[in-house]
Amino acid sequence: MNLITAEEIIMSGWKDLFREHILARGEMYYYEDAVLELHKTEYGYHAIVEGTEDYEVDIEMEDGQVCEMYCSCPYAEDGNHCKHMAAVLYEIEERDDAESLAEQTASTQFQEDVEEVIERISEKELRSFVKEIAVQKGEIRDVLMTRFAVKIDEKQMNRLKQGVDQLVWQYGDRSGYIDYRNALDFIWALESYLEEKADILIERKDWMRAFELTSYVFRTIGNTDMDDSDGGISEIADVCYDKWKVILHNCSEEEKNKIFSWFMSHLSCDYVADYLEDYMEDFLIHEFQNREILEKKLKYLDEKIEAQGDSTDCGSTWSARHGRENNIIQRLELMERLNFSQEEIKEYRRKHWMFSAVRGLEIQENLERGNMGEAIRILQESKNLDKEYPGLVAGYSEQLISIYEKQADERAYKEELLNYVFTWPQNSLVYIQKLKEVSADKEWEEYREQILKSRKNHMILYPFMEAEGMYGRMLECLKKESFIYNLDRYEKILKEKFPEQVRDIYISYIHSQAQSAGNRNKYRDLMKYLKKIRRYPGGKEKAEEIAKNWRAMYYRRTAMMDEMKKAGF
Repeated sequence: MNLITAEEIIMSGWKDLFREHILARGEMYYYEDAVLELHKTEYGYHAIVEGTEDYEVDIEMEDGQVCEMYCSCPYAEDGNHCKHMAAVLYEIEERDDAESLAEQTASTQFQEDVEEVIERISEKELRSFVKEIAVQKGEIRDVLMTRFAVKIDEKQMNRLKQGVDQLVWQYGDRSGYIDYRNALDFIWALESYLEEKADILIERKDWMRAFELTSYVFRTIGNTDMDDSDGGISEIADVCYDKWKVILHNCSEEEKNKIFSWFMSHLSCDYVADYLEDYMEDFLIHEFQNREILEKKLKYLDEKIEAQGDSTDCGSTWSARHGRENNIIQRLELMERLNFSQEEIKEYRRKHWMFSAVRGLEIQENLERGNMGEAIRILQESKNLDKEYPGLVAGYSEQLISIYEKQADERAYKEELLNYVFTWPQNSLVYIQKLKEVSADKEWEEYREQILKSRKNHMILYPFMEAEGMYGRMLECLKKESFIYNLDRYEKILKEKFPEQVRDIYISYIHSQAQSAGNRNKYRDLMKYLKKIRRYPGGKEKAEEIAKNWRAMYYRRTAMMDEMKKAGF
């Protein structure tokens, strides 16, 4: 961590600026070293925090008090204090070990005082007190009944489910929608509720009631209309998955079969939103292990595979924990686990040869055994069978190129390279460079022109021109672009060769951007390019002229005038 060590900062009360769960997440970011940069500014501190992307954080302080905070994340832009701000404040704060120890001592002392008071209460008085607060406080009553009732009946289960419904009502609006401002609090509360109540049922070894409550939470999160920008729904779904897993691994065989039947009957019936069905299917495929259930899973996979019809794609299952998994590969793995004979497995492969996944296995196995001729044959056949799937065919072509290169089959190698380079969009220069190496000079000039003119190769256009030293042509292309990224990328070398032309492209760019700029960040960006122009031949005069014109045209844009002044214009 990059801690500030110049002076001791005495900070107080800043944690009160954050919601409890935001503070907890900020602390987690702090411990995970997500604060990448931290340095002192005139008014406080500036930092970069690693999250979904890198976010900029500014903290303004006075006399040890936080005065103002800014973060570039979407949550903060709505006026909220975010976890990135909290992470930076944790990073700044030099926590006093002695103070921390004192707090711990105070907590221990409080616990001892409570225990002492309870010890002095008679059993009759204690029972009376517990009864009184259980009647007054529904939350305490639910915990009491869930933990100590001889049997959890339907009435108590309904109360537990009503507790889930109450959270939806509490954080939603009149129509039941939970907006972005309330979504994080809702997720936090629902997760805490599930952890507490389900864990009590699990401790009681009441597996089916624990499963029932967990599934009710899963259904609730899968049918609640809410802004899920922060990914809270998946967070709760993961918790439910883990609870299901604990329950399944501890319950009886009879209960396992009931749970399996529940998953089978609730899958693909609009029980939850489509993407949450992935969790159910994932659990069904990966967590049930006894032979009877494995055989049911085999039948389930067969139904999915047969539903693909004449397609060469056997379909796949998206696993929230394992990614995308191919149906036929899972089917073959199940056959191994169920001790099918090798002949039965081979026969199954032959029967389902039309599926690309089966041929992919055969190709890989032949390559591993050194049977290059058979691997080439299957690859050529697959290019025809899978012609409706460009990504697969491109992959087969890459494999063929690799084989021909190893075999030193120059004719087949060049032929496959030509096919690959001029058929498929190129995302790198690897295969283009390979083609150049086996082409005569005049031949390569023709190929190069075809590559440059192909619209499919826009991803590698500028790297290709750079590799070929075609800087004049690169400059002409840059003049036609409305954005500046590629010019910035190649500025260093283009500036040496065409300084005036590059300068003029930048001038044209900032003129167009100034017309639509409307916030301080845009103005700062304009100043960056204006200062850049000043470093080019004749650029100082041109930059001053532009600044003069802007002062005349945009004098009402006070923020722009301020940024110009800061930049020295």
